[in-house]
Amino acid sequence: MNVEVLPEPDLEFGTGTHIDIRFGIRDYGPVGFNQPTTAKIINVGFVGTAATVRRVNEWMTAARAGVAARPSKKEKFRPAFPGFGVFACDWATEERCQRIIDSRKMELALSNPSSAETIKTAAKLFIDECQYLDSETNVDVIICAPPNELLAKVDASRETERPVPFSRWAKASKDSIAYDLHDLVKAESLQLKIPIQYVRPPTYGVPAKQVAARVKPRGVQDAATRAWNFHTALYYKAGGTPWRLLRRTSDLESCYIGISFFRSIDKVRIHTSVAQVFNERGEGMILRGGEAVKSDSDLEPHLSKADMKALVVNALGQYEKEHHHLPARVVIHKTSGFSVEETMGCEEGLQGLKIHTRDLLVIRDSEVRLFRNGTYPPLRGTFLQIDDRLSLLYTRGSVPFFEMYPGLYVPRGLQIESVATEESPRQLAREILALTKMNWNNTQFDSSLPITIQAARQVGSILKYTSESSPIQKRYAFYM
Repeated sequence: MNVEVLPEPDLEFGTGTHIDIRFGIRDYGPVGFNQPTTAKIINVGFVGTAATVRRVNEWMTAARAGVAARPSKKEKFRPAFPGFGVFACDWATEERCQRIIDSRKMELALSNPSSAETIKTAAKLFIDECQYLDSETNVDVIICAPPNELLAKVDASRETERPVPFSRWAKASKDSIAYDLHDLVKAESLQLKIPIQYVRPPTYGVPAKQVAARVKPRGVQDAATRAWNFHTALYYKAGGTPWRLLRRTSDLESCYIGISFFRSIDKVRIHTSVAQVFNERGEGMILRGGEAVKSDSDLEPHLSKADMKALVVNALGQYEKEHHHLPARVVIHKTSGFSVEETMGCEEGLQGLKIHTRDLLVIRDSEVRLFRNGTYPPLRGTFLQIDDRLSLLYTRGSVPFFEMYPGLYVPRGLQIESVATEESPRQLAREILALTKMNWNNTQFDSSLPITIQAARQVGSILKYTSESSPIQKRYAFYM
């Protein structure tokens, strides 16, 4: 067994490359800054109470001039936000694009003793105003700003649904239905033509303790990091490309597909699959796959051969429609194992499209821990090849560029299982490490999961509120 530290992948920006997202945008501009299709003025709509709309607007206006970094010896970890002009564009709004929710209607929603009913009613209040902006104005992005009182109530009863093995999900009671305001608003917004940006009060400066006094407050990032994350997401949702993977000329053009499973909101219906398709530019397309069946042998959900083949063919059909050609290579990431039928379905689908280079991988949290001398965790990028099939990759860990470990807990590595592959385990691990840097919601580059898996899970948490017949948006911007 060999252990090595993979180099931190470079990202491509407007006029140069850098390993760090924030320094890359600051020094070289976003990828899309000189593209004719990139907006120079982003028209922004607002939905919320009178107080939240005013405060978000004031915060965004002030952030135009930049947000100072928190004093720290680790200057590379939390750099200052230089202002929205760093994206070579600006934002604008007007009074008719600022929709204020009737305070009496919000008070009525809050008075309902049922948190689920409060969430459903509040979501409708937001979506009704979003529909007006969608049909009657020319806004590019809609910012939804729920008030403290609403979040305090829904957070107090919120069920944190972290992905867990389906053998445990099988014990869930249909009586324990939990609604999430963010995910429900996102699900209802899929009927719109404009993406929304959901913003909680701590993002624009309201202390977390005022938001949810009855529950443990969420950790709040420093002001500059919040500004970086918010404005980067705004730029992306308006059609800009902040950064992309650096592709070598010798690399085959690849399409990355993440497959995950989610349970319907009533926790009764069979788990349904979702695929997330990305290319090197990080451009995502969302697809809803067929229904999955929980296997009696491994207690995990699996697709039939026909459904897996259809998912792969449909995903690549969308890719071809977007890029006018098929990729030379396809990489599929799953968090549950590949059944024999799923593997056969993938192979048949790819062969039918004459795509002969493919890599099928299972990515899970690893039970194996590595330790290094001293008190700090292993370096991000630490790679251990156990054998030809299994390897371990630390995507979280100590980061030399930050000169620190930016986490609170001992990090866990990812177990990578090669099911059917052409590339070496080392090269596949390098790709996964690079894909952890493609989360448009996070400008701190050391995310734990590749965007293929992260996005597929995120999409599933939203699609569970939709019916199988309801249309969905294909752009990832609608789900983040």
